[in-house]
Amino acid sequence: MRKDGQHQQKNTFLILLIVISALIVALPYQPWLAGGIIPKVQAFASWLLLIPLGALILKLLKRKRRTAVVFMVLLAIGLIPQMHIAPAGQSETTGELRVLSFNAYRAEASSNELAALIKEEHPDLLILVETNERLHQDLTSLGALKGLDFRTAPAPAGGVRDTVIFSKNPMTEIDSGLSERDTGWFAMPTVEVDVAQQRVLVAGVHVYPPLKDAQQWREGLSAIDTWVHAHPQSPMILAGDFNSTSGHRLYRDAVAGMTEASGLRPQSTWPQAMLSFPVLEIDHILGRGVRFAQTRATPVTGSDHLAVHTTARF
Repeated sequence: MRKDGQHQQKNTFLILLIVISALIVALPYQPWLAGGIIPKVQAFASWLLLIPLGALILKLLKRKRRTAVVFMVLLAIGLIPQMHIAPAGQSETTGELRVLSFNAYRAEASSNELAALIKEEHPDLLILVETNERLHQDLTSLGALKGLDFRTAPAPAGGVRDTVIFSKNPMTEIDSGLSERDTGWFAMPTVEVDVAQQRVLVAGVHVYPPLKDAQQWREGLSAIDTWVHAHPQSPMILAGDFNSTSGHRLYRDAVAGMTEASGLRPQSTWPQAMLSFPVLEIDHILGRGVRFAQTRATPVTGSDHLAVHTTARF
C-alpha cells in the first residue's frame, strides 16, 4: 500500500508539473490584461521557463524519455516568442547609423558618464528618454553633443513629452499618431532622417509601464502598432524604453516584422540599480529595412536602465 501511495504521489506531482509548465508556456501568447496581472507576469516569462527546463533535465537524468519529450516540446513552444528571429532581407547596404538609446531616469543619470559614453560611441542618432534641458546643457558643456546639430522639441514641452532625439544627419520632426492623446501618456517624437540619400523614419519610444490595470501600457503599444503599420514601405528605427519584453504578446504584435538589435536572444537592460545585474530587456532598438551589428548595453550611474547602442545598416 505504501508503494502504491508513493507512486500515486509521484503521478500527481508530475501532472501538476506538466500543467504548471503548460501555463508558463502559454503565458507569452496571451493578449489579455486580467486587471494588469498577466502583463506583469509575462515580463518574467523567459525566467519562468527555468521550471520546464529543470523538469526536462531531471527526467533526462532519470532516463524518463517519454516524459522528457513532453517537457522538451513545451520548452520549445515557450522559447519561440522569446527568440528574436530577424526577417530575411538583402545583404547589400547603402548607408549606416550608429544609434545610442538611453533612459536617463528623470535626468538623474551621471552627465559625466553619459558624456563619456557618447564620446566613445560617436552616435549619429541619440535618443534620450526621461530627459530634460538641464541634462542637455550639462552634456553640451562637456562636449558630448558636438556634431549632433539636429534635435526634436525640448523636454518637457508643457509636460507632454520626456524624450528627445538628437541627430548628426539632417532631420525633420513630423506629426504622427504618437501624440500624448494617442499614447495615453507622453508623446513620442517622430522624425525623418536623411541616410544615404533616403528618408528613414525614427521614433523615440517611451511606453507607460504596465502598472495597475495596464490600460495605458496597452494604449501606448497600440499607438506604436498603428504608426508602424501606417508606414509599411518606409525604412524605420524605433528606440527607447518600451517597458515591455518579448514575453508580452502586445509588444510583439506592435513591432511585428521588425528586427531586434540585440540579436537572437534578449539582452537584459533593467533594473540595473536594484539588482547586481539586470534581468529584463525593456529597452529596445528595432529596425525595418536594416541590419544591426555590434550591439551592446552599458551601465551609467544614476539610472536603473542600461544604455543600448548599435550600428544600423540600411
